[in-house]
Amino acid sequence: MNIDWMAFVIVFAASLGSAAVLVALYSLGIRFLATPGPKVMREDGTYEPDGPSRDDEDDDVDDEARPLWATVAANVCFALCVIGVLGGIYLIVPALHS
Repeated sequence: MNIDWMAFVIVFAASLGSAAVLVALYSLGIRFLATPGPKVMREDGTYEPDGPSRDDEDDDVDDEARPLWATVAANVCFALCVIGVLGGIYLIVPALHS
């Protein structure tokens, strides 16, 4: 029995790289969803306070203040994650491409 070690290294590197890319895309999408809206400037040039500290575990994130570009970027990141996962499933399951 002869093991092709180069093929093993290629599969290992590809799986490690794709896992890192998918995790990075997912975390970037979550970060985009947590993007706060712009601060409101008062007439005297100062900004409105952010409100109470967000130390509670059960506090809600305000969606309405999130900019549209952040929502679109998050959805693009999540869509790329789905495409990557479905592509990996396609490569793993031989019945899908035989």
